Amino acid sequence: MAAQGQQTMPWLFFSPSGRLPRLPYFLGWLFWVAVSGFVLTRMFANEGNDIALALWTLILVVSGLVSTASIVMLTIKRLHDIGYPGPLAICLFIPVLSPVVFITLCLWPGKPEANEYGP
Repeated sequence: MAAQGQQTMPWLFFSPSGRLPRLPYFLGWLFWVAVSGFVLTRMFANEGNDIALALWTLILVVSGLVSTASIVMLTIKRLHDIGYPGPLAICLFIPVLSPVVFITLCLWPGKPEANEYGP
């Protein structure tokens, strides 16, 4: 985990190490939902322009891949905070289970004491 006070945006979105409390986890998801929503609105606004639509579609695909990787990293850190191993993040890819896992991770408080994943 990055040292206290040195946690950066790349660490937050793209590193699986460390722990992450509930609020930053939720805000990280909210950020990616906002990015996807913006790109989708640009796609709908450019339905009549084939070149612009193709460009926004490409941006949607790239942002979707980046956001998926980032959300997995956020989830791994959130699982670490509650004392579970990171590979359980695979539950986000099970369609019926995914919303339940997300809500659980947003509501379940982290362990206040240090664990094997950090303080």
